[in-house]
Amino acid sequence: MVVTIRFADIGILSSATDPRSNRLRWAMQAGTDPNNPALPYGEEPEGFRLARIGDLQDLEGGAYWPRLQPHFLKPHFKLLRYRIQERTGADRTPKFFSVRGASGVGDLDVAYVADRLAATLTVTGSGIPDYCLTAVSRGALKFGGAPGARTAGIDRSVGLVYRGEPGTTLSATGSHERLSVWIPATSLNQRLAALLGGPVTKDIAFEPVFDWDAVPAQRLRRLMELMVEELRAPTPFAGSELASHSFIDLMLYTLLRALPHNHSDHLARAGSPAVPGIIRRAEAYIHAHVEEPIALHEVAAAAGCSVRSLQLGFRRFRETTPLEAIRLARLVAVRDALRTGDIAGTVTDLALRFGFTNPSRFAHDYKAAFGEAPRDALRRGSGHRRHSR
Repeated sequence: MVVTIRFADIGILSSATDPRSNRLRWAMQAGTDPNNPALPYGEEPEGFRLARIGDLQDLEGGAYWPRLQPHFLKPHFKLLRYRIQERTGADRTPKFFSVRGASGVGDLDVAYVADRLAATLTVTGSGIPDYCLTAVSRGALKFGGAPGARTAGIDRSVGLVYRGEPGTTLSATGSHERLSVWIPATSLNQRLAALLGGPVTKDIAFEPVFDWDAVPAQRLRRLMELMVEELRAPTPFAGSELASHSFIDLMLYTLLRALPHNHSDHLARAGSPAVPGIIRRAEAYIHAHVEEPIALHEVAAAAGCSVRSLQLGFRRFRETTPLEAIRLARLVAVRDALRTGDIAGTVTDLALRFGFTNPSRFAHDYKAAFGEAPRDALRRGSGHRRHSR
């Protein structure tokens, strides 16, 4: 059974995307700008702390790291080391030949890299426990895993996911641009354990290279596009902890389902449909925590089943998904607040309180669920309260 998760399930909506496109549309304009020597390409990415690098020792020694704070503060990220492969004469080297950007959503660290010169990244020391999902938007990469592993070519149509094992290398061409999402191993293992209904006894080992045009990978790519779009906003996800928490949940579960790894076969077999009693416990937990961030593994734990069983149970007995059930519960909570007058500020403020960060999408979903606009419900509720006094 295929469990489909939609952006609408977390109360947010991405900008229009073309699933047939072979490149992610980052938050910058593509195309080299010869009149702006400070940047490898056009405009700077919005929503990132940036380090513009014009000194080889700065790049190769990692002196730029403090400029990326408050992101990438974990000590093990200092084990990422760069060296320039393509060196030019001093009189020909651009004023700034590299830009490093850093941002993040929750415990996900997001890195932007743009280079004029060919450069190699190497994971040194004891390695990095996190996993890295990488998409190239310009140029190409040659990926080399642990020493002795086969190398692979990565470009705009080919994605990469790997763990930061010692000796891992990424060799980029000149005129290169990429985005990387670093995911803590503990967060990914937690979601996998929830899907399997038990502890993860072996570290996750992804098949590192995949095709962005494959249907499961397209879902993951659209989530990366949505994440970059949100990072451009003055306050990503409208400052809603509910929305950002739900987004991370959705992205990690999608990653585990979309890309093959050593647990994929077990994952495909795991779980049986939850019995109605378990579904009722899950629904009770959702309604009790409707104003808080809710992760699927928390719902499954409260119901006494695995996330996979939870998904199958909601599909069988409710003809929906757990995330859709959470979204509907929050819509119902908004409707109840409108009816009782439990609202401070505007309808938009109320929607944000329950994790809906896109006002137009919220209004559309509310009307689809209840047959009236939320503002009409507010007026009707206000009139009823006046007449009842």
